[in-house]
Amino acid sequence: MADPISGAPGRRGVDLLLLSASNYPALPIYPYAFVQVSAVAARHGLTTARLDLLHTPKPEWRSVLATTLRRSSPRLIGIHLRQLDSIFIWNYADGDLPGAPPVRRNSYWPMHETEELITLLRELTDTPVMLGGFGFTTRPQALLERLRPDYGVVGEPDDILGRFDDVLTGRGLDKVANLAHRRGGGYTVNERVFLPPADHPEYTEEILDDLLSFYGRENVLGPEPQVHVPVEVQRGCPYRCYFCTEPMVKGRRHRVRSLDTVMADIRFLADRGVTRVWLVCSEINIGHNTLLFDMADRMRRLNQNRSRPVHWTCYLLPNPALERAEIRMLLESHFEPSWNQFGSYDDTNLKNTRVPYRARHAVQAQISWLEEEQEYRRERGLPMPQLRLDMFLGNSYATPETVAATLRTVSDLRLADRFEDSLITRATRVFDLGEGTVEDPRGAAYSVGPGGRLDTVDLLYPTFSYPPALVEALGDARTVDEFFAHVEATYLSRAHRARLDWRAFLARHTDADELTGWCARLARVGQDGAYVRSIRAELAADGCEGLVARLLAPADEAGREDPPARTLVELVAGTDLPAVRAALAGIGLPGYWDDRTSLTAYEVCARLAARFGSVADVLARARATVKPADPAVALLAVRYCLYDNNVVLRPDYSRVLFAP
Repeated sequence: MADPISGAPGRRGVDLLLLSASNYPALPIYPYAFVQVSAVAARHGLTTARLDLLHTPKPEWRSVLATTLRRSSPRLIGIHLRQLDSIFIWNYADGDLPGAPPVRRNSYWPMHETEELITLLRELTDTPVMLGGFGFTTRPQALLERLRPDYGVVGEPDDILGRFDDVLTGRGLDKVANLAHRRGGGYTVNERVFLPPADHPEYTEEILDDLLSFYGRENVLGPEPQVHVPVEVQRGCPYRCYFCTEPMVKGRRHRVRSLDTVMADIRFLADRGVTRVWLVCSEINIGHNTLLFDMADRMRRLNQNRSRPVHWTCYLLPNPALERAEIRMLLESHFEPSWNQFGSYDDTNLKNTRVPYRARHAVQAQISWLEEEQEYRRERGLPMPQLRLDMFLGNSYATPETVAATLRTVSDLRLADRFEDSLITRATRVFDLGEGTVEDPRGAAYSVGPGGRLDTVDLLYPTFSYPPALVEALGDARTVDEFFAHVEATYLSRAHRARLDWRAFLARHTDADELTGWCARLARVGQDGAYVRSIRAELAADGCEGLVARLLAPADEAGREDPPARTLVELVAGTDLPAVRAALAGIGLPGYWDDRTSLTAYEVCARLAARFGSVADVLARARATVKPADPAVALLAVRYCLYDNNVVLRPDYSRVLFAP
């Protein structure tokens, strides 16, 4: 087994052993708290060691911890509780959710893992235990009572580490800022002080080695690194977005770190082969873009003459807006556009969620960044990465009107064509934001434990609220999930069309005899092209028996179509264009077949939903339109339209999709 501990200077022991059992397996992140707390400790002359248990199987915890404790002989154990849950509903649902990422349900319980860790430590050592971290700071009093550490640190540990000996000997505990400690049978939490970012570099060789061991060197230093190494640039946030605890944890005043110090850390990492960094902040452009541009200028200078430039990213608000030339300048400094989830493209909804931007800002940023990055990469011969449109359409204030407004905007701008996939957050993780109220419109929240739903709301556990207005419109939370899965694939991305199985389509809507007749018809009506010529050859060889068998067989594992079933459907429809056009005009889609890209999937469904209550009604109307002629080809074209646009006609869906 690899050495489980880093930073232990031999037999004399360390002052502080940092442990974590709260890493999210679906997105492993080396705890930045390890970096920062180690740096603060060193500034006060204290030594540290670190161990994240993510890569340690649970049956090995006892032996690994025993070895770590024996080798480090710490004076204090600090446990980092980064978060209380994943904040994503799909980790805690009572069944697989439609459209959810491939995550293991009921598998991420960091509070319970931390509780097990503390219990095990009590069996192995008398060393006092201190609990801290972002997750702990959101609910300190309740977590103290539940997990029973010796101490807690709410927010930053600077004063605690500065008075380390006093804390361990119990001298003047009430005067140590941000310290929680035992008093009588309970705990008291001292005055909370919000501190600015460190005024000194944080990274050392020891910490970097630790980080490389956690991720694997290739994932950090290799030719295609997967990891962004964090460096703090700003702390705190003045905004009051209803779903975010950061202002409560880090303060409502944003404090900018000295950029000379920021660059010292980045230069240290870059000189050792790190080429991707994440600038830690709430949003880098709070109020203005000055800090963003200053960092771009410094990163541009850092990257001059470097054979491997350092790419950087951070959270970025769409307001204040950026001009196209400014976006290009950022890209040329090797800035990578960061993940951001807009709640919607509806101003009423955005106002209710208290985000500091409106729909015009979000739309402009979405399009400008997409187009500028695409052009920037094209000029340099760089591939465009796979794009996913993330939206928080399931925020607590979502209504049929806000969802419909967003989808109309996406359709009008044809944004879905630009994204390979989409992900909608469809329930809010509910927090107490420190203002005496839980942000839970209409009391819709519920909590989940490892055994299922709890009888009462308990914010120590994953607690979620589906948007009440959507639950009311669609009937229940499960239908909300199904609806959003449909929206993700159909109206916010190209995902549906990428997954179409045209062989399966043919198998559902025709048989071997009819398909053979259509192939013969194609050979007679004068259409030309390589595919039609191949059909003629197969007709001459075996009456198209082999071709038809291949067309009606399932697609192979690679999803290839040989011959292309979709092309065959389009060619067959072309053999009776008058009937096809009449059928499509009869269902309210005149001209569709002559330009199948003129309407988005949303527009196709909107037109059909305005006239029909079900797909069966659409087909009945199409069939009636082409009588007394043979309707088979026309109906095939109508079914093609329905399949290609993933048309689902349900009154409950339509009430949300097309709300006024």
